[in-house]
Amino acid sequence: MIDSSSPSTSSSSSTPKSMSEKCLVCFQPAHGNHFGADCCRACAAFFRRVFVTHKQQFECRKGDNRCAPDVFGRWICKRCRADKCFQLGMKPDNIQRNRDRFVCSENFYSAKRRKLDESIIPLSVERFVGRKTIYNYSLRDGSKMEHITFFDLSPIISDADYILKKTPKIDNKLKFKSSLEQLTHGLRVVRKSQVWESLPEMRKIGKAETWKNWVEEMRRAGKWIMHFEEFRELEQEQKLKILKCMWHLFTRMERIAMTAEMRSQKLCENHEFVFDPERRINYKQLEIDTDWFSDQSHEVVKSFIGPLHIWFCDQLIIEFMELKPTDEELTYMLCNLCFHMTGNKLGGRIQEILERLQDILANDLHKYYLGNDKNSRYSHRLTKMLALNRKYQSSMTARRQGIFLADTFSIFRVKMSHPEMFLFSC
Repeated sequence: MIDSSSPSTSSSSSTPKSMSEKCLVCFQPAHGNHFGADCCRACAAFFRRVFVTHKQQFECRKGDNRCAPDVFGRWICKRCRADKCFQLGMKPDNIQRNRDRFVCSENFYSAKRRKLDESIIPLSVERFVGRKTIYNYSLRDGSKMEHITFFDLSPIISDADYILKKTPKIDNKLKFKSSLEQLTHGLRVVRKSQVWESLPEMRKIGKAETWKNWVEEMRRAGKWIMHFEEFRELEQEQKLKILKCMWHLFTRMERIAMTAEMRSQKLCENHEFVFDPERRINYKQLEIDTDWFSDQSHEVVKSFIGPLHIWFCDQLIIEFMELKPTDEELTYMLCNLCFHMTGNKLGGRIQEILERLQDILANDLHKYYLGNDKNSRYSHRLTKMLALNRKYQSSMTARRQGIFLADTFSIFRVKMSHPEMFLFSC
């Protein structure tokens, strides 16, 4: 690769940046610089196939994420091979023009570029924290070439890792309370930023709003769950793995409950949803920018997503308004939903841990009911709460069917550096 800092007058005679003789992924003879790392054609094709062409998730073959290629450069584990690519800094949008071991002059390259420009007009490539567009070209006949929007979620994960290492400030009185009561306090803490009166309306959701929502909601979920003492005692790797899986479940259900509460208090209308602590959306007026995640028209995308009042679980909001759960009951519902689905998805040791945490909270809920009314028969309340959780899971399954069909027909053009973050994204 030609050093961009070299004077332009010597560009035709400059020498390429030294490259590794061996592929940094499989240690076989390298072909050139692909996606930002010196590697062979096979590893470059693997990276392109997995992270650009297809949306796939892999499990480590051995389970320890320490697999390596054999003496012939063959990988038996796609997960570890992919991790190696990312560790080397390979990115789908990192494409060098002089990737091969021969070097062309600047004049030769300029001529080739002029020829390309005769048929293709590059659109502006926006830079956004955590998001890069691989390519997005418009042909002169008006048609568009395929584009991929790639999100690097590393900043969000690093943020979550920091939050999970920090013990929240807990009042001395709360230290002697039950885990359910401490988590309930944590829910109130993360809800302190909620704007109640005259909540501003958001008229459009685009990539910037989407990214901001991911960042803030991951933080809120992390700060909330860290009020659970038994959760704080887990290993850091276990805590992060659980949070990466459950944050979206917490986010959506907590917002459904908040919308129900604000509707009950006449602080928002029946056709509105409290999107985040600072904004609400109106189903009838909301505009969704689809250009950054799909090549298809807005009408086509909408046909797969479905009506917004269904997407945002409007029927579930109505049932929340009828149930009117207390903060303690809502906290239990959130934990039951997050721990149950995350445990079933991850299985193994994580599932055992989450089942133990659920048992602790179930005992605390029993004590909560007895403490409020010693003669209370609370089974009917608990039945309704768990029924709402099951209805949410059913609605999520229905929405995911639409997303699955959209993926089948390549409607969406988005790739993630850590797709496991969106196991329950619908």
